Amino acid sequence: MHALMAARSVAVVGASERSDAPSGFVIRNLLTCGFAGRLLPIHPTAKTIYGYKAAPRLNDLDAQPDAVVVAIPAAGAVGIIAEAVALGIQAAVVLGSGFGESDAVGMARQQALATAAAGMALCGPNCLGLYNLQTGLAMFSSRLAPDMPRGTVAIISHSGASAIALANTGRFGLSHIVSAGNAVATDVADYINYFALTGDVRVIALVLEKMSDPDAFARAMQAAQAAGIVVVALRVGRSARGAAATAAHTGALAGSNEAFGAFFRRCGVIEVNDLDSIVEHCVLASSRQPRPRGPHLAAVGVSGGGLAHLADLAEAAGVSLATLSEITKLGLAALLPGYVKPNMPLDLTGIVFGEPQRYRTVLDLLAADPDVGQIVVVQDAPPGLDADGAAEYAGIAEAVADYGHSATVPVALLSLLGSGPHPLVAAPLIVDGVPMLHGGLPGMAALANRLLPPAFVATAPRVIAAPQTDWVARLSGGPALAEREAKDFLRAHGIAVTRDMIAGNADDAVRIACEIGFPVVMKIESPDILHKTEASGVRLNLGTEAAVREAFADIMAAAKLYSPTARIAGVVVQDMIFGGVEALVGLSVHPPFGLAMTAGPGGVLVELLGGHALDLLPIDSQVANRLIDASRLGKLLGGFRGAPPGDRASLANLLMELGQIAASYGAWIAALDLNPVAVLPQGVYVLDALLIRTCDVRWDEDATQNHH
Repeated sequence: MHALMAARSVAVVGASERSDAPSGFVIRNLLTCGFAGRLLPIHPTAKTIYGYKAAPRLNDLDAQPDAVVVAIPAAGAVGIIAEAVALGIQAAVVLGSGFGESDAVGMARQQALATAAAGMALCGPNCLGLYNLQTGLAMFSSRLAPDMPRGTVAIISHSGASAIALANTGRFGLSHIVSAGNAVATDVADYINYFALTGDVRVIALVLEKMSDPDAFARAMQAAQAAGIVVVALRVGRSARGAAATAAHTGALAGSNEAFGAFFRRCGVIEVNDLDSIVEHCVLASSRQPRPRGPHLAAVGVSGGGLAHLADLAEAAGVSLATLSEITKLGLAALLPGYVKPNMPLDLTGIVFGEPQRYRTVLDLLAADPDVGQIVVVQDAPPGLDADGAAEYAGIAEAVADYGHSATVPVALLSLLGSGPHPLVAAPLIVDGVPMLHGGLPGMAALANRLLPPAFVATAPRVIAAPQTDWVARLSGGPALAEREAKDFLRAHGIAVTRDMIAGNADDAVRIACEIGFPVVMKIESPDILHKTEASGVRLNLGTEAAVREAFADIMAAAKLYSPTARIAGVVVQDMIFGGVEALVGLSVHPPFGLAMTAGPGGVLVELLGGHALDLLPIDSQVANRLIDASRLGKLLGGFRGAPPGDRASLANLLMELGQIAASYGAWIAALDLNPVAVLPQGVYVLDALLIRTCDVRWDEDATQNHH
C-alpha cells in the first residue's frame, strides 16, 4: 500500500501527449501538482513524452518503478500487470473500463486481472486513479486543480465522478483522493487501514457501491477508530432503480438497507443519505476546534423563528440542548435586556447588531457552563445580500471568530440555508478556523454525530456448535421442509414449540385432538402453501370433536381451491396456546453479510403493522435486547395498555439460540421464520415455523435477494 499511495517513481504504460488521453491527464497532473519523484513514460515507438525519455516496455526501463499506471485498453491490461508482477513492481493503477461492469467477457477479464495482481496493491480497474496531495503523487486521469486545499480529509469512492464532486467543494482540506472503481484487488478496507496506520488523516469520506469483504472492512474500521479517524459513508444503489444503475456501473449489487445500517452501526461508520451530508460532516470533523466537551448543545442566534426551527431539527436528530446553570442564567440576565429569557435556544434579539462585543461575552458565558459540550451559532446571511446588507452581520461574525480563535468549547456557525453565509460574513470565520455548516438538516446531522460519535461495537465471539449430522443431510436435499419438520428441527435444538401431529383424514384429526387435549389448532400441511392463512388453511380454538371434523373438511377444500396443483400431506393438529404477545423472529440472508436476524410484532398482520428491527450476527445478550428495544416488541412486552408483561428474558434467549443455529447451519439455511412466537408471562412458544433451505432458493443474478 505504501508503494501505491506514496510512490516515488511512476511508470505510465500507454503514455501520450494527447490532451484528451487518460495517460495525458496523468502525466500533466504529475507535472503540475508537485510530484517530485521520477516519471517513466512507456510507449512502443516514441522516444520522449513531454520531454521525458520513453521506453518501449516495462522490461526496458533502467530502474524499477514503485508503481505503474496502466492507461491502455482493457484487453492489454492483464498482460501488463503480469509483466509488472514478474518484475517485482508492487503497485499499479488500471484506468480502463471493459471489465466486470460491462459483460461476461469483461467479468472474465476482471477475474484474470485479479489473479495476475495477486500480492500487488492495485487501484481499479474502471477508475480515475488516486491523488496524494501531501506528495503531489497524482496518478489521476481527470483534471486536478493545482491549488486544491490541503488538509486532513481523505476521499475514497467507487465512483470517480462522486470523488471529483466531493474534492472540489472547496469546503475542506484534502489529504488524498481515491477513485477505487471496480476495486478487484485493493478495496475500501485496504485504504482505510492504510490511513489508520499513517496518522495523516482525520476524516474519511466514503462513497460505496459494494461491500466485498465485510470482515476486512470491520477490522479496518476498528483500526480507524483506534486512530481517532471519523468515517462517514454514503452507500449508493439502495433503491431498486439505484441498484440497477450500480450494477451497470461497477458490476456490484447493493445489499439490504437494514443489514447495511446494522453493519455500519457496529463498525462505528456514520451513514448519510446524500453528498451534502458528507460535506457537512467533513467540514465539522476536520475542524481545528477542540472536540465537544459533552453531549449537549448550546444554540444561540438573533432570530426566534430560526432558533425554533433549530430546536425542531435538534429533537429530530436526537440532540439534547444544554440545561443552563443558575450562574450562567444570572450572567446572561445581567448582560441582556429584561425581555430576553436566558434559556436554550438563546435568542439574543437584534441588540447584538449594534454591540457585537456582547455576543462574544455570551459565548464565553456559555463555554463556562458545565452542561455545554458544543456551541452552535445559528445565523443566516445568504450570499444574495449586497455588501451593505452583509456588513450588518460582520460584527457578529467577528465576535464568533474572536471566540473561536481560543475556544475551550467548540463553536460552529450553522446557516439554515444550504447556500451558506455571504463571503463577507464567512471571511473572519475562515481565518480563525470556525467551521461553517450549510443547511439545517445536514448541518444538524453533523452536529449530532459530533456530539455523540458512533463507536465500534465488539460482540462476543461466535460460538459454533457442531451441526447434527442427520439434520445436515435433511437440510442438504430432498423434499422441502413442512412446518412440522421445521418445528422438529427447532425442538432438536432446544427451542420450545407446540405439539404437532399430522392427520390424513377427519377420524385421525379427532383422535389426535383427543390425545393432545382440547382446544386445538388445525393447519394445512403442504410444501407448496407457505402462508397458510392466505389459503384459509388455519382454524383456531377448536373445542369439540364436531368442530375438528368440520374444520378438517373446510381446510382441505380451501387448500385445493387456493392451489389445485399443491401437494397436500394432510392437516396438522396442534395444541392451542392462549395469551401472550405475538412476536416474529427469524433469520434471512442479506448479501454480503450472510444470515441476519429480524425481530418485531408477529401474527397475520406482520407486514401491515411493521415496527421490526434487524441486526447482524453474532447475537449476544446485549445485541438481543437492543434488537427487542429497537422494534415495537420492547413496548409490547412491558405490558402495553394493561396487558400482562411478556417474558423478555426468554425471548432474548430465543434470539441467542437462533444465533447459535445460524452459526452451525448457516450454509444450509436461506430463511427461518418463526411467526408467531407466543411470548407468555413465563416462557416462549413457537406456534408456526417456516424453514427455507439454501437448496430451495434460486438466487436471481439481477437482484440482491430473492425473498420467499
